[in-house]
Amino acid sequence: MDLLADNGPAIAAIAFGVLVLAGLIVLGVRALMLWRAIKAAKRVVETHLAALTAEADRLSAELARLPERQAELQRAMALLQSRILYARVLADHAGEAMATLRAPLRYLGG
Repeated sequence: MDLLADNGPAIAAIAFGVLVLAGLIVLGVRALMLWRAIKAAKRVVETHLAALTAEADRLSAELARLPERQAELQRAMALLQSRILYARVLADHAGEAMATLRAPLRYLGG
């Protein structure tokens, strides 16, 4: 009798079991590597997410102050326009004063 022919199904089952076990070990190692990679990526994403959240909070605070800043800029613009008006009036009067001071020079030939 041939030993391989009598025990063929048992040997095939053992070989199949070894191959399945090897496949499960490879699958387990790959799953562990994937879990570690996902964990590391999650830490990186959480770090960047925290930075983005801080930036969003800062921008929200800036947007909340925008109406206040707009009113402040409008007051400053109104003040600047009134100062420009005063400067124009002073420039006009200074021009008239210079013309008045130069008037006698016309009679002297200058």
